[in-house]
Amino acid sequence: MNLRAPHIRLLTIAGLLLVPIAALTWGSIDDIRYKIKGIDGNLWAPLFARGWMVDGRESPGTITFTFDDGPDHRTTPVLLDQLDKYNIKASFFINGVRIHPRTAGGVLNQAVLRDIYRRGHFLGNHTHSHRDITTLDDEGWRTEVFQVEQVIRWLTGTRPWLFRPPFGRTDAPTLARLAQEHYTLVMWNLDPNDWKARNARDLFERTKRLIEENPDGGVLLLHDTNSSTVEMFPLIVEWIEERNARLRARGERTLEIVGLEHFVRSKAKHIR
Repeated sequence: MNLRAPHIRLLTIAGLLLVPIAALTWGSIDDIRYKIKGIDGNLWAPLFARGWMVDGRESPGTITFTFDDGPDHRTTPVLLDQLDKYNIKASFFINGVRIHPRTAGGVLNQAVLRDIYRRGHFLGNHTHSHRDITTLDDEGWRTEVFQVEQVIRWLTGTRPWLFRPPFGRTDAPTLARLAQEHYTLVMWNLDPNDWKARNARDLFERTKRLIEENPDGGVLLLHDTNSSTVEMFPLIVEWIEERNARLRARGERTLEIVGLEHFVRSKAKHIR
């Protein structure tokens, strides 16, 4: 007689009952499938809602991938699958015009944004139409900043706490306003100008040189709307891994690929 069978049946029933309960807490079954992986970037929201600024120099020996101007249903899903493959958590800074329902592809891009969120990546505000925020009046601020915040909240259930200024332009009043709205400003110190690259191979060489010239790493600026960037991404990840193996063999410091929380945590320690 198998005395374990009743216990197994009870555990099976309990598991089936818990899944709907978890779904109510975390979202859909797809949400659970991604979030149980332990890389849910959205859990860092309390740390990000501090009104700080990150410039890429906070966490020497690490590098994080950030992507601007998306999402794009033609390119971003490919990148998301690659990020899953390498178990990398990235940051996506959203242009509101991309997810507007009256924009061509806007509804499809909304689904991609939800997928970015479900897979546990960081979401940030990059204005509605990529305008210089130092030129905005109150009405412009509502259109370019608050509108994006509200749409992201509507699509995901949570507001973004990260902000990247178009063109990297800020001034004292806008910095103060972003801090007042509890945004952490995310700048960068590594920019291969992927929008200028002729193809993925050219961009790969650009990015390699940039990392070699900046061995401490930092915040890497890329664009998930660029097909060459998406094609280049696995090449640079594998090159970093190969480079790390060589450095490790020589007893030298490697360059760890991390999520943005490493930079914000380092900032928090410095401030405290």
